[in-house]
Amino acid sequence: MHDKSHTLPNTGLALLFACGAGITVSGKADPLLSQIPFLAWGFGLVLAACIVSALGSARSKQPMFTRLGPAWGLSFLAVCAVHFSGHDATYGYPTSPLFLSYYAVILLYASLGRFLTWLAAFAFILCAELASLFASSYLNVFQSVEWQNALLTRVSPLVGPLASLLVSGTIPYGAVRISRSAASSQKSTTGGAALQPQARRPAPGKSKILMLEQDTGLYSKSGMDDLLSSVVYFMSRNFKAYSALGFVYDSARDTFTLNSFHSKNSSIIAGLEIPLGNGVVGRVGMEKNSFMSGDLSLYPEKLLYYGTHEAINSVLAVPILSDSRELLGALVVDSLDKNTFTEHHQDLMRRFSVLAAALIANIRMRLNQEKAAKSFQIFYEASQQFITALRTNQVFEVLFRMIGLLTASTRMMIVTFNEQTKDGVVNRVVGPSPDIQEGLAFSINAGLYSYAFTKRTTVNIGNFQAYRGKYYRFLPNEPYNEALQSLIIIPIFDDEQRILGLLSIESDAANQFAGETEKYLSTLLGNASVAITRAQLYQKMETLATTDGLTLLNNHRTFQELLAKEMERSRRYQRPLSLLLMDIDHFKSFNDTYGHPVGDLVLKEISTCIRQSIRINDIAARYGGEEFTVIIPETGPEGAMVIAERIRRTVEQHTIVSLDNRLHVTISLGCSVMPVHATTQQALIDSADKALYFSKGNGRNRASLFSSEMAK
Repeated sequence: MHDKSHTLPNTGLALLFACGAGITVSGKADPLLSQIPFLAWGFGLVLAACIVSALGSARSKQPMFTRLGPAWGLSFLAVCAVHFSGHDATYGYPTSPLFLSYYAVILLYASLGRFLTWLAAFAFILCAELASLFASSYLNVFQSVEWQNALLTRVSPLVGPLASLLVSGTIPYGAVRISRSAASSQKSTTGGAALQPQARRPAPGKSKILMLEQDTGLYSKSGMDDLLSSVVYFMSRNFKAYSALGFVYDSARDTFTLNSFHSKNSSIIAGLEIPLGNGVVGRVGMEKNSFMSGDLSLYPEKLLYYGTHEAINSVLAVPILSDSRELLGALVVDSLDKNTFTEHHQDLMRRFSVLAAALIANIRMRLNQEKAAKSFQIFYEASQQFITALRTNQVFEVLFRMIGLLTASTRMMIVTFNEQTKDGVVNRVVGPSPDIQEGLAFSINAGLYSYAFTKRTTVNIGNFQAYRGKYYRFLPNEPYNEALQSLIIIPIFDDEQRILGLLSIESDAANQFAGETEKYLSTLLGNASVAITRAQLYQKMETLATTDGLTLLNNHRTFQELLAKEMERSRRYQRPLSLLLMDIDHFKSFNDTYGHPVGDLVLKEISTCIRQSIRINDIAARYGGEEFTVIIPETGPEGAMVIAERIRRTVEQHTIVSLDNRLHVTISLGCSVMPVHATTQQALIDSADKALYFSKGNGRNRASLFSSEMAK
C-alpha cells in the first residue's frame, strides 16, 4: 500500500493551479488584481519549484505519477497560462496577476514541514524573476547618469513582495517544527515505550523458525559464500532432520552445487556438483516440483550427497524458484525414519524456498553490481592505457592484460589478414600453445576462424569437445586440443567497419564466455579497436616522417640519427662500424634518355636490390638524389667489402622492365670503417664519399675501400 499523505496535497495543488491557469487565460482576474503588483508575477516558474520538489522526493516509495505527474502536468498549464496572459501590453511590469500562485506553493510545502522544498521554490522564484526582469530591461538603468537612484526606484517595489513571500514560508514551517518537537517530547516522557516494539512469542503450533536451539550435529559450509547457511540451519532445527542441505543452481553448466549443509553425518561431500536430472536433487530441478517420500527405497533416484551408504528413508526436497519461475537452487531435508514428513512440512519447506530465493536474488544483484563496478573500473583503466599505446603491439599488451581481469582464460590470440597472400595469420599468441604457433597461415575458406572473418560475426562455443570431428579452428589436420572447452572469436573493426583481425580467447572450463562476459569482452574490444586504428595512423605518420616516399628506405634525416646511435654503440663496445655510400652510374643521362618516370622506377628497383643484399641488422637509406647508403654494424673492412660487392653484383644483374624496354644500370660504391678510417660521424661520411668518387673515377661499377691516398 502507498502512503496517501502526500498524494492529497499534490492533487489539491494540481487543482489549484488548474483553476489559476484557467482564470489567468480568460483574463477575468486581471482587472481585479491589477492594482496589486506583487500578485502579478509570472506563472511558469512556479512549476519549476514543483519539479524540484518531485525530483527531491525521487527516492520516495510513492508511485511515479504521484511524485512527478502533477509537476509535469502543471508545467504544461503554466506554459499555456504565461503564453496567453500577456495580452495587455500596457501593464509593463508586472505583466499578469499570478503572484498568488507563488504563495500557494510556498505555504503548501512549508505547512508540510518540507524545508528544502519550499526554500528551493523561493530560490527559483527569486533567481528566475530577477533574470526575467533583466531580460526585459526592467532593471537595465546603468546608462542613466543617476543610475543608483534609478535602480533603487526600480528595486524598492520588489522588496516587499519578496520579503512577504519569504515570511509566508518561514512562519508555517516554524509552527510545524514546534508542533513536531512537542509531540516528540510527549513520547519521550512515556519512557520510550512507543518507540520500542514488543517482542512476540510464536503462537502454539506455529513454526519455530526464529527460535534457536543448541546445535548438536555436525555443521559445515561450502560453496558460494555459504549463501544458504542460515536457511539450512533453521531447516535442520524445524524439521529435526538427519541432514539439511541447500544447493545453488548454475544455469551455465546445468548443475547444482552444494552450497551449505547441516548434518549429523560426517560423510557429506562438500562442494558436490549434481547435474540437472540426476538423483533426487536433479529430478526436483528438472520438474520444478517438490519431491516427498517416506520410503526412498521405492524410487530409483539416489541422494548422491553422502560419501558412504546411509539408510535414509524419508526425503523432502523442493526447488528454489524466482518469481518468474527461474530455477535458482534446491533445498533438501532427510531422515533415517520412515514417513517423517507431512504435507505441513512440505508447505513449511516451500516457505523456506521463498526465503532462499530472496537471498539468492539479493546476492546475485549485489554480485552483478560489484561486477558492473569492477568492469567499469577495468574499462576506465583500459581507456587510459589505450591512450598512451602508440603501437599496435602495445595496444595488444593492454588488451590482453585487461581481458585477464575480466575473465579467466587459457590462451589468447590475435589473428590478422595478409593482403598479399589472402590468408589468415596467427599474429600473436599469449598462453601455453603446444598446438598453435605464431605465424600459422590458413586459407579463408573453412573453419571457425574463416567463418568469423567472412561473416564478420562473433563465434562463441561453450563446449568445443561436443563438436569434435565436426568443426575445426584453422586447418582440417591441425593437432586436436583435448583440454579446450570454451572458445570465443570476436572480430576487430576499425572506425569504418573494416575488419582488422580477430581476437580469440580459449579456456579449459566450459561456458566460460557466456552471458555478460561476451558483452564485456565486446565492449573492451570496441575500445581497443579505436586504439588500434589510432596506433596504425601513428605508425603511418611515423613512417612518412622517417621513410623516403619513393624508395621506402630511411630518409636522410633518419640516416643521420641512426648513424649517430650506431657510432656511439661502436665506441661503447669497441666494435667496428662500416659505412657504404653508393651512386648510380650515369644516372643523369639515363633520366634524359628515358624520362623521369623511368628514372623513379630505377630508384625503386635499386632500393629493392639493396634490401635483398644486406643483412637483417644492416640499415639502408636514401642519402639524396641517386645516392644510397648502408650502415653495417659489427663489421670490419673485409666483411663490409663483401656486402658492397654483393650489392654491386645484384644491381648489375638485375633487369628493369619498363613497357617494352629491358634496362640495366650499374652502381659505384665507397666504403669507410670506424675507427680504422675515421672517429667522427662527418669524417666517416667524408671517407666513404672519397672512396665512392675513387670508384667513379676509376671505371665505375666497382666498390672501393677508403685509403689514405684518396684523401689527397
